[in-house]
Amino acid sequence: MCFLLFTLLPTCGYAGPSERPELVFYNWTAYVAKGVIEEFEKTRNVTVRQEYFQSSDERDERVMRSKGKGFDVIMINGNDVVPYARRGWIIPLGVEKVPNLARMTKQHVSGWPDTEKYAVPYLWGTLGIIYRADLIGEEITSWKQFYTPKEAWRGKIMLVDIHRLGIGMALKSLGYSLNSEDPKAIDAAIAVLQKQKNYVQTYGYLKTDADSGIVSGETWMGQTWNGDALLLQKRNPQIRYVVPEEGGEIWGDYMVVSAFSEHPDLAIDFMNYLSEASNSAKASEELAFATPNIDAQQMLPESILKNEVIFPPENALQASEMVKDISPQIKKRMVEAWATITH
Repeated sequence: MCFLLFTLLPTCGYAGPSERPELVFYNWTAYVAKGVIEEFEKTRNVTVRQEYFQSSDERDERVMRSKGKGFDVIMINGNDVVPYARRGWIIPLGVEKVPNLARMTKQHVSGWPDTEKYAVPYLWGTLGIIYRADLIGEEITSWKQFYTPKEAWRGKIMLVDIHRLGIGMALKSLGYSLNSEDPKAIDAAIAVLQKQKNYVQTYGYLKTDADSGIVSGETWMGQTWNGDALLLQKRNPQIRYVVPEEGGEIWGDYMVVSAFSEHPDLAIDFMNYLSEASNSAKASEELAFATPNIDAQQMLPESILKNEVIFPPENALQASEMVKDISPQIKKRMVEAWATITH
């Protein structure tokens, strides 16, 4: 229970002045509110070194190569908890170890299989379509528009380079679940992507700074996450974001502790610290994603709470889905098809 007494003993059980442990946090780029990690380092007399990934596929590949070693805290998707736990890469947690889990909504604590046992929810949101209203020339409401683009949009479209989402949203454009394992449905979605390929500018990710292609007009339409879309809208008021009528992805990011962490107690304390209401509220406000922390929501301004891009109304989520685990055979088929399409 030493970590519960940090207000009295800020370096309790960790290090003296000549000994400063280091935590390795494997995370998305710029995915923590400003000053939060620095405050943790100061009060705990530790160093937090962040290493970054640009996609979940990149993260999974690196963790697989290292067999889970080399990290203390890893940011993963809700649907990754089961395979990570199955491989022995992460340790069990729970509210006894992470008291701030009690602040989270039940639907996010147990949002995916085994998240309640192994993971701490961080932020959640949607994936949908971002587009330039002035360049596209029409309102975008459907994945069918995205996957069967007009001739004028040739070379102006961006898809996220994640096989489950690229193929999954093509499945939704055809009326299937993004988690479908029907071989005929998978083949039909792959055919849609192959036809769309000549219209695609890139398979990658939109930058959110002033040099972003959708800000400059180099890119007209793409797939992205709701918070990133809001950041980009601040740079160009012609940018729009929509969860299509067929639904998009509902995602949740979770923090887990590596089974090979050299400082597991400190790693757990770090996650509990990031889950404090004030820090969760900062993350939600600065990053423009929804927090699952009930107490944090009470600290947010109305401009965040009533922004339907950040906290979508229930009717906007009805057709959307969470990415779930699929059979190894179907996943292999998707990975191989995606590699062919994107190269």
